[in-house]
Amino acid sequence: MRGTKGKNFRAIKLILFAVILIVLCTCSAVSASNLRVSSAIEGDYTSIQAAIDAAEAGDTIFVSPGTYVENLKINKEVRIWSDSRRPENTVIRAADTEESTVEISADRVFFSGFGIEGSEKAGILLTGVKNCYINNNRVLGTEYGILLNGSERNTIRSNLVTLNEIGIRLENSNSNDILNNVIAYNYGPGISLEASSRNLIYNNYFKNAENVEEKNINAENIWQSPLVTRQNIVKGPYIAGNFWSDPEGKGFSETCVDENNNGICDTSYNITGGGIDKSPLYPKVPNAVKTLESKLNVSAYEQGLADRENAASPETPVNETEGSAEPETENTTNEGVQEEAESPGPGAGILAVAIGAAYLLRRNK
Repeated sequence: MRGTKGKNFRAIKLILFAVILIVLCTCSAVSASNLRVSSAIEGDYTSIQAAIDAAEAGDTIFVSPGTYVENLKINKEVRIWSDSRRPENTVIRAADTEESTVEISADRVFFSGFGIEGSEKAGILLTGVKNCYINNNRVLGTEYGILLNGSERNTIRSNLVTLNEIGIRLENSNSNDILNNVIAYNYGPGISLEASSRNLIYNNYFKNAENVEEKNINAENIWQSPLVTRQNIVKGPYIAGNFWSDPEGKGFSETCVDENNNGICDTSYNITGGGIDKSPLYPKVPNAVKTLESKLNVSAYEQGLADRENAASPETPVNETEGSAEPETENTTNEGVQEEAESPGPGAGILAVAIGAAYLLRRNK
């Protein structure tokens, strides 16, 4: 009897355990849904924001190729992917240029595969969040390409950040990972840190006139990873520090020495303001750098520089220059006339004295 009861009890426990697993799996399947966005009519939604508003935490949103003119507010834990995984054909352009194109205010958001543009503020803003993953986006034409404010333990990986005023900016943001990004041809600093420390910044390709804004806080961040045998961003054999170049081809990584041929510069790179990249990358595979450069629009950068120079020193119109010579001549003539008018001559007092003297002489005669 006791053996039978024991077997029955074990069977009941197994059945209950199986029921619990089924319930958990069913709940998980019900709670996580896939939503589809398309600029045409075949999707569930025609705007990404509408899909975000309809989504529950844990849902995934897939976005078909197209250009979506809107500002996104992501305030729940969702995953947003472009179907094509190609930022050049799935573009989000700010409808309101005075707002960030994408603002993320929830933890554990995944955002990947988009072209982001058109904001006078941030392309992608992370505000007060943790454990978000920002990957494989192309961000251009904004004030801040990617901006982290009060955010921790996020990953910014494999993004192309170009033609912005500032590439990546961290404000009061600590312990984030910034890696595998191409941060090039921005008009201000490639990366700027304000009251932000313990961030791990490595295996990025920097090519800006000013790669790092000069701040003392730079010394409180880490600019290389431990040496790992894996292909780096310029196809070298090790993951280590960053590749440091500039638009004139005279960056540290472009001019350093690699005598042992390991793809790492033989000397460390001193970060402006403080901090050291102890393992800066060397272009061991020159064609890899050319491949990265092929993704960048150098002519647009040069045109942007020219536009900024013209705005800073406006040209004098030709007709104003030609007209200005004539007033100078007239002024000279007028001054001569004025000098003649003011020069001494026979004033009225002298003339009266002369007439009086002639009258007295005539009377005496």
